[in-house]
Amino acid sequence: MGSGAQKEILNLFNDIKTRFMHLGLKKKTVTFVMCTFIGTVLLASIVFGVVYTNSWRSTVVNHVKSMETEKEENIRNYFDNMDGLAYNICYSNWMQDIFMKSVSIQRRQEMEENAGDFLGSLSTLYEGNQFAIIALNGTRVTGTDSYRLDYNVDIEQKDWYEELIRNGKYVEAGEGSDRGIYRNHPEWNMTIYYVVHDYNTLERTGFMVITIPLKNINKLLDTSYEGTWLALEERTGGVICSDIPDNPDLESRLEELPYRVTRTENRYFTSKKEIDTEFFRWDLITVVDEKYQTMNNPMMVLVFVGILVLVGCLLIVVAAAVSRYLTNPILDCADAMLEIRNNNIGIQIENTYFDEIGELIDGFNEMSGSIYSLIEKNKMISTLQKNAEIKILERQINPHFLFNTLEIINSLILNGKEKSAVKVCETLGQLYRYNLRQNKWITLREEIDYTMQYLLIMKYKINDLTYFCDVDEKLMELPFLKAILQPLVENSIKHGFQRKQQECCISINIRKHNENLHIEVMDNGGGMEEAQLASLNEEIYKIYENPMERLAEETHIGIKNVVQRMYLEYGEAFRVKIISTAGFGTRIELEIPEDGGRREEKAYV
Repeated sequence: MGSGAQKEILNLFNDIKTRFMHLGLKKKTVTFVMCTFIGTVLLASIVFGVVYTNSWRSTVVNHVKSMETEKEENIRNYFDNMDGLAYNICYSNWMQDIFMKSVSIQRRQEMEENAGDFLGSLSTLYEGNQFAIIALNGTRVTGTDSYRLDYNVDIEQKDWYEELIRNGKYVEAGEGSDRGIYRNHPEWNMTIYYVVHDYNTLERTGFMVITIPLKNINKLLDTSYEGTWLALEERTGGVICSDIPDNPDLESRLEELPYRVTRTENRYFTSKKEIDTEFFRWDLITVVDEKYQTMNNPMMVLVFVGILVLVGCLLIVVAAAVSRYLTNPILDCADAMLEIRNNNIGIQIENTYFDEIGELIDGFNEMSGSIYSLIEKNKMISTLQKNAEIKILERQINPHFLFNTLEIINSLILNGKEKSAVKVCETLGQLYRYNLRQNKWITLREEIDYTMQYLLIMKYKINDLTYFCDVDEKLMELPFLKAILQPLVENSIKHGFQRKQQECCISINIRKHNENLHIEVMDNGGGMEEAQLASLNEEIYKIYENPMERLAEETHIGIKNVVQRMYLEYGEAFRVKIISTAGFGTRIELEIPEDGGRREEKAYV
């Protein structure tokens, strides 16, 4: 098919699709149901044809394989039975006596007559198989055809004698008078030689010979199946027996037959299977005429029933599809409205409809886009307002810290500790150089160093001040908001140690808790009364309610400043807890996401 024809077909398909989509709902439903019914009938016909063909071929192939397995098992069992029979005869007590040399002539004659009768009975029982005993003491006994026994045959002079002695058994098969131990038998036969030993001394005493005529091999291939033929071939290519009919086309096909089931160009299925034993290797050839085979497959009845059920089910599916065509866009609109409720603003629904449903979807998309534009505008204004508020909060910290530090320097100079005052001034300079950095985010290591420098200055003011910092080294490089720990430490010094006379201690502990960063700042200062703690928690709650509101210039400005900045940055992911007991101290616990500055910005609208 040329590219021009393909293009015409594609254009025709697109034209039909466009016309269908522009139909009204009623016409669209009727057209869809009719097309689905026709498609269902065609599909059912194709499926039935494929299933029927595969089932038919599978039936014939399974028949061939079953026949091969059955005949191979028959052949193996037959020769295993011959082996067992030979060994039972050779090593029976009365047969061992025949091979003995120290037996009187009269006794030997009696034993030979009895053995001949017994071997003759076996020959009759096994449908013409001939059994013979050849002892090294000169005794030769056969059950039937004793007049044809060739007394000139010397097994020890055979080319294969060494192999017989080595293996204890040798199989000689073929046609010709030079084979076997009987005269005048030009037809094909199989002769099996067994070495016999004295079971007391284990000395070799003679041989047992079983001759199997061709007709008994033919019986192993008998089958009652009409249209099924079998043949046995030697690996060299010679035919042992065959009931395959003369057919020139079939004969040429059998010459290069593979070891698997194949179908010829006509109606025949053929196969070759190797029968490999320790002493012979044959090929079993199976030919089956498919016209004689009946398909024994109850699944075909189910296929017919299944087709009818399929048609019914597909009609139900058609009805469901029509219903889905009408309800899906409505459900999509409902899901989109739920997404908008969950702050997924601006969601759009793909519109592939050109009827009344398409108009409904277009209206929804237009409404969603308008809402998205309005909220984005408010979000931008809110973000600008939040950034300005954060900068104001950061500037609130510096005056408090500078005032406290200048008091320390003044006190050191008045007490004549100029060197200490110089040290404090140098540290103060390092802190303010740090504050001049415009970075909103720093590492946790930088924040801790900044706080330790502050505590070093405070130690000049509070002689009994001790401080501890316990932070996992793995957390040191995490992103962290600037100026968070220092205001909390400053709050402990200002309010906790104001009237404390004994040792003052501050502890900073930062660890990972689940996927969050858990921060604790604890002091052993004066603590807070229950009313003070309740008032502080109420003010913190107000920050959660309205994080954009300016903080009042009251007590605990450092704590509230930190809480407001944290909430503006992390939103509901930020948690704070203050535990305080009057006379024992205060513990402030903060919990923030571990990813820090990589958190997605949240707009407050």
